[in-house]
Amino acid sequence: ERLRNLASVATGRVIVATWEPHSTTAETLIREMGLNLTVILNKGAVMILPTGIDKAAGLQAIAAKLNLSLKQIVGVGDAENDLVFLTLCGYSVAVNNALPSVKAQVDWVTKGDRGAGVTELVEKLLTS
Repeated sequence: ERLRNLASVATGRVIVATWEPHSTTAETLIREMGLNLTVILNKGAVMILPTGIDKAAGLQAIAAKLNLSLKQIVGVGDAENDLVFLTLCGYSVAVNNALPSVKAQVDWVTKGDRGAGVTELVEKLLTS
């Protein structure tokens, strides 16, 4: 029932996307032009977003809408842009193919990569 109320949640979008090594150029241009934008990295992808718009902001908005504590949420990720929301979750997970920096900061790392890792997590949650 609570999920039906999510239709009113606003969604944002990436302003510009490119690839490494252009993050330094993008950051320089943003600073020189005085733009209210932020560079977010995602496994070699460079996304330019409005400041304050990231996965943590999205998670907080959904949690508030569903009246959930962030400590009730299990988060799973694999890249730099996931760290901001994983640190907020009550339990954080990285799939096996995640970046080492992500694996180092989570509660548990799956044995499987990508979808197989998510399947492993779901099975663990259902049997715990």
